[in-house]
Amino acid sequence: MSESASFARRIDALAEIVAFTAAAFERQGIAAALRTEVDFVIEELFTNIVKYGRGEAPVTIEIAAIPEGVEVTLTEPDADRFDVTRAPPVDITLPAIQRQPGGLGLHLIARLVDSVQYAYSEEERCGRVVFRRTRADPSPDATAASEDERC
Repeated sequence: MSESASFARRIDALAEIVAFTAAAFERQGIAAALRTEVDFVIEELFTNIVKYGRGEAPVTIEIAAIPEGVEVTLTEPDADRFDVTRAPPVDITLPAIQRQPGGLGLHLIARLVDSVQYAYSEEERCGRVVFRRTRADPSPDATAASEDERC
């Protein structure tokens, strides 16, 4: 079972997204303990789409219960290719003043989830990010990219 909804590319849509996530978790019986991390990851990905994406079509978010957790898919129509699994590394050992701005959200995402996958369809100009979070500790190397796929 999964549920999906589309959201306008506006930062103020985040409140609607959090409400959708809460309702989907409850209806599907997904462990509430996973919601904080899932909401954070969705917020980071959605905010990046709003800030850096050039499209205007709504972003669709799908939430599906999986054994011991949840799988979330964000689909961005009218998208330029941006593979979140290939973001440049962030040197978190440097003091904040010496770090280059940007990228910390994607760095954190990779550490909060079990897996992150990215797919892009050139033909449709559509990007898709799928991530999974379970009760198990996420693996820092559990990312994968798929170059061309249909949305």
